[in-house]
Amino acid sequence: MKDQIAKEILDRYLAGKSSIEEQALVETWYLDLGDKQEVNAPIDYDFRYQQLLATLPGPKKTQVIPLWSRLIAAAIALIVIGAGLFYYQAQDPKRGLHAMANYANDIAPGKVGATLTLANGKKIRLSDAANGQIAKQAGISVIKTADGQITYKIEESSSNNNQVNTLSTAVGETYSLILPDQSKVWLNAASSLTYAAGLQQQGQRRVKLVGEAYFQVAKDALHPFVVESGSQQVEVLGTEFNVNSYQDEEVFRTTLLQGSVKLSDNGATRILSPGDQATNAKGQLHLATVDTELAVAWKNNKFIFERLHIEEIMRMISRWYNVEVIYQGEVPDVTFWGSVSRFENVSKALISLEATGNVHFKIEGRKIYVFM
Repeated sequence: MKDQIAKEILDRYLAGKSSIEEQALVETWYLDLGDKQEVNAPIDYDFRYQQLLATLPGPKKTQVIPLWSRLIAAAIALIVIGAGLFYYQAQDPKRGLHAMANYANDIAPGKVGATLTLANGKKIRLSDAANGQIAKQAGISVIKTADGQITYKIEESSSNNNQVNTLSTAVGETYSLILPDQSKVWLNAASSLTYAAGLQQQGQRRVKLVGEAYFQVAKDALHPFVVESGSQQVEVLGTEFNVNSYQDEEVFRTTLLQGSVKLSDNGATRILSPGDQATNAKGQLHLATVDTELAVAWKNNKFIFERLHIEEIMRMISRWYNVEVIYQGEVPDVTFWGSVSRFENVSKALISLEATGNVHFKIEGRKIYVFM
C-alpha cells in the first residue's frame, strides 16, 4: 500500500501536478538523502526502507523492495516518515498543542508592491497607482500594466533621457519591470534598481542594484548591459542571470542560467558559463557549478533551502515576511534543508525547519524567536 501511495505521489511530482505539500515532501527527503550519503558510497535502499519501517508500530514487513531510482526511494521513505510523525504526534498530543500555540499568531506572506522614485523626487506607490500611464519624463512614458508590472516606452528622442529613476521594494514586497530595451527585471524583497529612464549611458545599458534581482536581458550586441553592485560589475550582451547582492550577506552571488557574463571587481575578472555561480567575498572571486533552480527559487515563488545555515535562512524569511528574528541561545554550526511556497504563511516555512529536530520557533507579533 505504501509503495502504491509513494508511486502515485512521485508520478504527480514528475508530471508537475503535485501539491505544494507533496513537492516539499519529495524534495526535502531527496536533499536529506544527499546530505547524509557518503561521497561515492552506494545507496542501500532496501536497508533504508526496512530501517524506516521498523520505526512504525505494528508488524514489520519483510518483503524485498526492488531497487528503484533515487527519487522513488525518496518518495517511499517520505510516506513512512509521514506515518511515523503522525503516530508520534498521536502518542503525544501536547506536543501538537504546543506547536499550535507557538504559531497561533501567524504571519501572512509578502506581496507584489514597490515604490518608483522619479528624477524630480516624486514617489509613486505602485500598489496604489491605477493601470495605464503613471508618469512621463523627457519623452518617455512609464506605464503600469494590467498584470501589475511597469514598463518604459520611449515615444520621442530627447537629450534628457538620462534622468535617473529608482524602483525599490520594501521588506515583504516584490515587483517586476520592463526596461526601454525590453529587458525584464524581477526585483526581490528589500531591493532597489537605479537606472536612467532611457537606460543607455555612454553606449552601455547600465543599472545599479542593491539586494537581489533576476535579469532577462534583451540581446543588443552594440550596447552591453551592465549591472553594478557596489564595486562589482556584471556585463552581458543578452542572457538570463540572478544577482544576490544584499549588504547583510557575507558574499555576493551571481548565477548564470543562459548565455555568458563577465564579472569583475577591483581588477579581478571571471567569465561565467550556464550553470556557474560566482561568489564575491570582498573582491575575492570564486566559480562553482550549482543547481540554478535553487538560486532563482524566489523568482518562482518558492523557498528552497539546501544545506543552509539557520541565520542565512532566517534572513531570507525576515525580508519576505517583514519580521524581526531573535535568537535564543548559541547558534550551532549546522545546516538545514526544506522547500515551501512563498505564498504560504510563515508557519509553513518554520514547521518544515522544525521537522529536523534541531530548531524551534515562537511567533510574537512580528518577532520570531529562534530556539536552538
